[in-house]
Parts: sequence; C-alpha cells; structure tokens
Amino acid sequence: MSMSVVPSPSILRPRDLALLLLASGDLRPRKRARDQQADRAGLEIKRRILEQVVAIDPEPEALEAVLIKMVDEMGPPSGPIRAVAAVVRDEWQVACSAPEWVSQLLSEAVKNSIDGRETPTGGNRENRD
Repeated sequence: MSMSVVPSPSILRPRDLALLLLASGDLRPRKRARDQQADRAGLEIKRRILEQVVAIDPEPEALEAVLIKMVDEMGPPSGPIRAVAAVVRDEWQVACSAPEWVSQLLSEAVKNSIDGRETPTGGNRENRD
C-alpha cells in the first residue's frame, strides 16, 4: 500500500510548486530526432522563471503580477518569456485544482533525488539528450 501526501491548495505556495517543478526533472529536453535548440532555450527560460519564483516567494494571489514583472525585467525577446510565464501560471492553477498532480510531481522529485538523476521519464541521463 502506497501512502501519498496530497498538499491542500490552501497551504501550497507558488514557491512550493516551483521547487517541485525544478526537482521533478521536468526541465530536461526529451530525446527526439530533431534539433533541440528551441526546446533547450524554452526550458532554460522556464528554469529561470521558476528560480525567481523560489527567490521571491510570492503570495498565491500575487503570482500573476510577479510573473508579469519578470517578463518585463527579463527583456527581449518578450514573446517566449511571456509564453513560458503563462505556462507557469497555468501550472499553478492546475496545482490548486488537482492536488493529485502535485502529488505526482512530488513522487517524481523524490524518485529523481533517490536515483540521482533529473529525468522525468525514468530513463537515466545517458539515454536523454
């Protein structure tokens, strides 16, 4: 029997979600038979945004304003940064409405920590690019 801790949306903070996303291995490009440069650039933007959310530790109701400020401060090109910030905002909304997803992220983060790897699919670093 597996026991899973499901955080209540009322106690989950944007910083908590950012830490889970950083630790879950979600920021590694998937193995594909095409150029990964754009994927890597987008994942780097997401990593930077998540790290700033961790550093700022905004109140839940202030997250969107903080993300907008980040877009302005990160400078051009603002289109990709705005798109990634919107994804982070959407992930926050999902986390608040679907605690099972937060639980899944927590499981992935713990597994990656135990296994000493950063990949979300269970493969090791040598199998990913």
